[in-house]
Order: sequence, then structure tokens, then C-alpha cells
Amino acid sequence: MKSIAVLTAILSVFPLAVSASTYEPMEHRTFDHEGVEREYFVFVPDGASGKMPVVLAIHGYTSTATGFAVFHDLNSHANENGYIVVYPQSSHFVADDAEKPYRVTSWNFFVGDTPDPDAGPQCSIGAHEYPCPPECGACDRCDWASCYDDIGYFKKLLAALESEYDTDTKRYFVLGMSNGGMMTLRLGCDMASRFAAIAPIAAQLPVGFNCDPDVDLPMIHLGGGKDDTVRLDGAASGDGFFYTSAAALATKWAGALQCESGPDAWETELSNKAELSCTAYTSCSVDGHAVVSCVDSDETHNWPARRPGGAWPTCVTHQQYDTMPEQRHCEPRTEYGPHIGMDIIWAFFKSVSRG
Repeated sequence: MKSIAVLTAILSVFPLAVSASTYEPMEHRTFDHEGVEREYFVFVPDGASGKMPVVLAIHGYTSTATGFAVFHDLNSHANENGYIVVYPQSSHFVADDAEKPYRVTSWNFFVGDTPDPDAGPQCSIGAHEYPCPPECGACDRCDWASCYDDIGYFKKLLAALESEYDTDTKRYFVLGMSNGGMMTLRLGCDMASRFAAIAPIAAQLPVGFNCDPDVDLPMIHLGGGKDDTVRLDGAASGDGFFYTSAAALATKWAGALQCESGPDAWETELSNKAELSCTAYTSCSVDGHAVVSCVDSDETHNWPARRPGGAWPTCVTHQQYDTMPEQRHCEPRTEYGPHIGMDIIWAFFKSVSRG
């Protein structure tokens, strides 16, 4: 989420030329929120007609909206499966560094929430200190995320989507990677009635911030057994931060969905193909709903079974050159490796709808 992404950001600030035709075209949209111009990108599949399902795809710390799109090749998947994919862009700033400034992007998944006072600290005494977003004014040693109202931003974004595109509002889904996965969880807790299912990837909320939805909302959670950035077991991460364990996340979420069975082994042809170990809470209050957790025992802080190629998630395509002029330009896409990570999530998503 942070350590790896910060390093790639520092290494990725020099622009490289790339043909605009290398990537699928996306529609660039902006609006003002709290006096700040915020942007997002929309990909509409070829031949789209009728009310379309929507997937919000939320980038991680120091990543970009267009870099996330290219890095995980989601537009190709949307074309093949017939859904609109939307890439929100977080707020961002350039952090001063003694050797080389770099751009920090982050989501405010706290959104004014207060932690459980009995949960313990969010980071250790010797934890790495991350740049303080300027809108925060001052940061405690465990702070690193934006202080903007990102829940309000997403409410505006959804309203804009519903106004401009012919979408199926009963089939809005959210996925996010790392800090984007944390924002996904916050949206699932605070805006549960707007979505049909969510998929946080390599992400749990900090200790004391674990939450659950106020209406039934299925979830599939993916993580890596060797992830030392957001550890699955709740132990201190490599940079000294503490996150809710994946087991505690699933248990709390399953309680909100009133699931009566689990956690039990869960598998599909796709999960077996990806060699994931999955468990699920089932027999929930809504028939067909479930809380699924899948782990790639050999994976680190990455999206299991969806390997990238030819780009960094911190890069920008031509559509974001003006917004982030010093950011590294995304290189032409190369051959991708295993590509079924989104297939697993989409199979889960398309099995449910909102009410």
C-alpha cells in the first residue's frame, strides 16, 4: 500500500513518450468538491446498450486512476464482460524529498470516524513517517491518508454517473487495491445501500476502525499470504502499522449479514485455477449473499491472480498528463501474465444485485 508504492513513485517521475492509441479510450470528467477540482475516468465497453452494470475501480496509495486502469488491464475485461468501469482519482500533492520530490495520492477512508479506544495504536513507536497531506494541517505520527471528504466526493460521482450514463443502479459494484481497498470498505460501511457487492484487495482497515454495513452487502476479499504491507494476520506491517486481521474483517461483516454458516471452505473453478485458498460465510439473511475471503499463500502486496505488464500503477496515460505533468507516462502495454483475478471478482459480482 505505502512502502512499495512510495518507492515506485520516486522511481517513476520522469516522463516517457507513449502513443495515445496504445490504450482503450476513456472519458475524462471533473467536478468541484470542497473547492478542489476532482476528476475521474469512465470506460464504456464497445457496443454498450441498455442499462449497464458499473464497477468503481479505486487505485491505491501513490497510484493514479489511469495507471491503475493500465496496470490491471480492466478495460479489456469490461469490454469482454459488458460493464462500465469507473476510475476515481484521489486528491494528491507533491511531497518534498531531500533527493527527489514525488506525488502522493491517497483516500480518506477515516472520513471523520473515531477509532475504538480499546483497540490499541494504529502504528508502532518506530513506524515509518509518511508525508502529511497539506489539507490536514498537522498529522499525528500514525497519520498518512488524505483529510478531504471522500465520501462526499463519491456521492457526487455516483450522481453524475446516474445523470450522464444509462446505468443499472441495482448493479453498482466497488473494488479497490490497498488504500483503495480501504476506501472500498469505508464505502461499503457508509454507503452500503448504493452498492450490490464490494471487493477489497490487499486491504483491511486500521485497528480500531473495523466497520460493517447497515444493510446487506456481499463482500469478496482477496489477499496475499506474504503481504507485509497490510498483513492478513493483524501483526505489525513492515512499516510499523497495524491493520484489522482478515479474519476479524470477515467475521464482523458476516455478522452484519446475519450469516449462519461458516467460515467454511469455498471454491469455484476459477479460484482453483488461481490456486487460491478460500473460505466463506453463507446462509445469510438474503439468499445467495456471502462473505468470501481468498488468499494466495505465495502472494505479497499485489492483486492475486492478476499480474501486470508494461506499466506502473503510478504512471499516467495521455488523459492525465495535464493533471500530473511530472508523473511518469505509462509505457506501451506488454504481454500480461495470469489474468483471472478480475474473473473471480466479476463472477462474484454478477451473481448478485441490489434489492
